[in-house]
Amino acid sequence: MMKMDCTCTQKVHTAPVECIEVSAGAVEKVADILKNYNRIFMVSDENTYEVAGKRVEQLLKEAGSLSHKFILKSPAHPTDTNIGRVLIEAGIDRELYDINAMSDLPDYILAVGSGSVNDICRMVSYRLGVEYGIVGTAPSMDGYASVVAPLLVGKTKIVYQCSIARHIIIDTAICKDAPYELLTAGVGDMIGKYIAILDWELSAMHTGEYYCEKIADMVLNVTSQCIDEAYSLFERKADSIEKIVNGLITSGMGIAYSGSSRPASGTEHMIGQTWEIMDLENGRELQLHGHDVGAATFVAISMYKKLYKETDDMEIKKLIEKYLPAFERILDLQKTLKLPMTAPEYDKFVEGCLRGRTFRVRYTLLEYLYQNDLLEEYIEEAYNEVVLNK
Repeated sequence: MMKMDCTCTQKVHTAPVECIEVSAGAVEKVADILKNYNRIFMVSDENTYEVAGKRVEQLLKEAGSLSHKFILKSPAHPTDTNIGRVLIEAGIDRELYDINAMSDLPDYILAVGSGSVNDICRMVSYRLGVEYGIVGTAPSMDGYASVVAPLLVGKTKIVYQCSIARHIIIDTAICKDAPYELLTAGVGDMIGKYIAILDWELSAMHTGEYYCEKIADMVLNVTSQCIDEAYSLFERKADSIEKIVNGLITSGMGIAYSGSSRPASGTEHMIGQTWEIMDLENGRELQLHGHDVGAATFVAISMYKKLYKETDDMEIKKLIEKYLPAFERILDLQKTLKLPMTAPEYDKFVEGCLRGRTFRVRYTLLEYLYQNDLLEEYIEEAYNEVVLNK
């Protein structure tokens, strides 16, 4: 278990993460890291099996600790169907039928992949009461140490409480060769942390919600480092990828330590995930989560900058002012990365921002603007600025 002493009301933050291994060649350490488990159920999708799963399978077989494997069809979105398939395949039936016996369960679930495979396995782990870990294949999101999983159920997206990975194993030699859009998706997820933390402070100011400055600073520091490294993302430098991976994991540890996704998810996630729901509802191809979040981050920046100019509340103005330099860094980085705007259509953009306010019960900039009868005006101006460049 990992822990961090703190001066906030919690005093000590803990997370049941036993090992974080981020290095070139980390996959080769899998069997040793998981040596205390004897019946490991490995889950991957078709792509991640070729990239890392095949080697992981071999190593676990050689160690005598592999129970069995299951390979999902790609793209393996975290749908209720895929979760159900993994749940069905998790147990092993006996050769001789015993009417009194239950299916044998593994003693560990190992996800080999990134966001989707991880979320599928964390839910199955949570429901079965079986520990799990992740061999990450791309720095595409920060959920490796998260306590929640956003799952696609029917035609909507619901955030569920789930297990935390006991072991996080990331091979940077594999990650640096991941598809470029997965690399930019990871950066898109990270730049949103400034909005998430600012929203968290705004909520603490207006609702008295618990806020931890140490966790917030930890997340903001690694976000700043990720932005520094993202300028050379296309070069796929191993040390840059390692720093970005560590930033994503640290952001996730902020979630684990606080017991809430607050340090990593605010306005930008609520809008971005609503756009994802709308794509599901309309039968459109899903965008990468990090790209939706990145696009919504620029929307939130536009809204916060407008509020900073117009508000007479000096406490709010002072709060936003702390983040203005970070906003400018993000806008400058966008000139290099050119993260996609995933909701360029006016109707989708506006509806996503309006519905995003109630995506979950959480006080954010959206709720503040709504309560002050400013939300629709700010959405309109954000569309003009972010999409139309007016």
